[in-house]
Amino acid sequence: MSSIKDYLEELMDLKRVVTIRFRTVDGGVTELSGHIVKMENVSGREIIETDAGYVIGADQILEINGQTFENIC
Repeated sequence: MSSIKDYLEELMDLKRVVTIRFRTVDGGVTELSGHIVKMENVSGREIIETDAGYVIGADQILEINGQTFENIC
């Protein structure tokens, strides 16, 4: 998990646009592009927030900028 966290922190620090593909809470898959504005640990779960207001658990992320992270947790 630390590699995905480091990667996300780097993208956030560089203010790069990120394309994230992730599994929604109802099991669907969606993709969004934007900036990561906040990362925090909530009850032992790494959470990211985008500039569009989306809050995504790191364990929901399937792909970041084309790089696969499926089944990392």
